[in-house]
Amino acid sequence: MTIRRLPPETVNRIAAGEVVERPASAVKELVENALDAGARRIAIQVEGGGLSRILVEDDGSGLAPDELSLAVERHATSKLAPDAAGDYDLLDIATLGFRGEALPSIGSVARLTLTSRARGASEAWSLTVEGGAVGRPAPAAFPGPHGARVEVRDLFYATPARLKFMKSERTESQAIADEVKRQAMAHEAVAFSLEIDGRAVLRLPAETPGPGGRLARLSAILGRDFAENALAVDHEREGVRLTGYAGLPTLNRGTASHQHL
Repeated sequence: MTIRRLPPETVNRIAAGEVVERPASAVKELVENALDAGARRIAIQVEGGGLSRILVEDDGSGLAPDELSLAVERHATSKLAPDAAGDYDLLDIATLGFRGEALPSIGSVARLTLTSRARGASEAWSLTVEGGAVGRPAPAAFPGPHGARVEVRDLFYATPARLKFMKSERTESQAIADEVKRQAMAHEAVAFSLEIDGRAVLRLPAETPGPGGRLARLSAILGRDFAENALAVDHEREGVRLTGYAGLPTLNRGTASHQHL
């Protein structure tokens, strides 16, 4: 058998399977990018279980025009910086993502449009990626003073074999809703909204950072009963701190659907 080098397009599509297993995986990556960019408002829209369309809008720091093309290159990221010796310390990660794989992975198997206005910039710019083919940045309209807008259409159209492993639209939509709820529980100071097929599923205003705001956010997602039956947890051991809320034995359910870490 002859050993061959795979073309970059094939390599990217194989790698995409490691990052984007289903629509909820794409939503997770895009929401975490928004959080890493300092967003205080994140709006998600989903159609067709996320296979037809995913839209994630944020009011984060945004991207400059010359960063758009870099953003869709593999292993290009703003989240890792070299130290004084020029080394990258992978044991000192302070962001939700750092590999620079999310956008290029999604763009290699879908039709992706990235639109952004950098903080302080007068113009917004947009770039499209279709099945790994990257277009040129061009001026575009943008509703806010700064932030990013990522639209994903026809997820997995470039890898149709993956489509047969998808669940029903309802199941994929539920997985997306669960992922957004998990992100919202962990970031109470950020406002989240989620629309599925034009229907508002989640509307969570930003809460005050800290234990009080966290409990309010948890109650909004898990129900008022949780706040009335929750015990604050705040413990540090060997340099690791654990904070949050645990439900008391007086609050119990028949399934593990509301257990989160």
